[in-house]
Amino acid sequence: MRYVRFLAAISMLIALAAMLGCNSEESSITSPPPGPRTISVDFANPLEICVDSDRHRALLLHGRTSSRGTALQLVDLQSHTVINTRILDFNDVFDAEFLPGDKACLVVRTQDRMEYAVQFLTLPDLALGARVMTADTAGTHGYLAVDGQAGYVYYSHAGGGDKDGLFKISLGTQALVDADSDDNTRAAFDNDLVTDLFERPGRIYFDGPSQKLMVANLDADYITQIDAGIWGTLRRADHLSLPLPGVTQMNTLTGGLNAVRAEAMAAAGEGRLVFAGTSDGRAFLSRIQVTSTVPWEPVTMPSYRRWAFRNADLLVHPREDMQWLFILQRDSTRFSIGRYNVSSLSLGDDFKYLTRAIPDTSISAVGLDTELDLLIVGDAHLPRLELIEIE
Repeated sequence: MRYVRFLAAISMLIALAAMLGCNSEESSITSPPPGPRTISVDFANPLEICVDSDRHRALLLHGRTSSRGTALQLVDLQSHTVINTRILDFNDVFDAEFLPGDKACLVVRTQDRMEYAVQFLTLPDLALGARVMTADTAGTHGYLAVDGQAGYVYYSHAGGGDKDGLFKISLGTQALVDADSDDNTRAAFDNDLVTDLFERPGRIYFDGPSQKLMVANLDADYITQIDAGIWGTLRRADHLSLPLPGVTQMNTLTGGLNAVRAEAMAAAGEGRLVFAGTSDGRAFLSRIQVTSTVPWEPVTMPSYRRWAFRNADLLVHPREDMQWLFILQRDSTRFSIGRYNVSSLSLGDDFKYLTRAIPDTSISAVGLDTELDLLIVGDAHLPRLELIEIE
């Protein structure tokens, strides 16, 4: 009997120890991290994600290589819904910008004549409005910049030679504004108006406080600066060349590199531009002030790092408590969204923003909502967006 009682006591002690052990393990268990935040959309593979941070809307631009061909999607980033979609009848599309008054515009190449144009549309229905022809079939597309206060949109075009130029369109009349004062059929501020002004113009930016237009050149080590006030005052008959009041070529070549060209460019607040490129196989970041004549020395990246932006996309969060630059990059093992300090151009805390739902090799485009502090990532293969919070 004593032996039976001893065994029963031992069994109770073992059971009690097991219960205490379970309680200890349960108390040490932590909740798993929240899953990735995604938004289902209608089409995969956006070329560009243009964001209206005030209204938390994203305009997804799809080029001819997307799963549905040329198309648009307007997405509400707060309700995680697609507001509207539209299939486009264009050969290709290249850039998009939101405009004042529930409007937007696109850079397109037409289907019938293969010319380049700026197409206007209304929101949220995505109805197509006026289409302003800008360039013939020569060269390659450029990009857009908006002067919302004065009511103009600018478009750069790399037409080659005399057809390299910058176009200005009135938002009120939705018509071209002539860059010269001659009675001439050419409307652009181009190399025919001022000799050797551009060399394959790419990304552009309009600085409101200084009223300066900044135009990156993909085949030259300078950024072309034009005072918007001289638009329409020059004469082609004068056969102008540099130096010229109101027109400047801002040198970017420094830091011992053989070429410093702004392949991607974005505004970073306070009249400051940041840009990215590759020289001698080395990726670099640099910056320049609108009011400066001295370029910032480029910061070169490790040899294993390459930029992976698809549509010259470089994003900047300019708010004082953020001051981050985001760029899609590829290291030796994977793709990531690099976060860099705007002032020093150094990688922030060696931290990379990584997608959790979208495979890193499937990232097609990245957008930025500066009010919600969100990165919006497009998937090249599935119709979805992934949202990443900025810290």
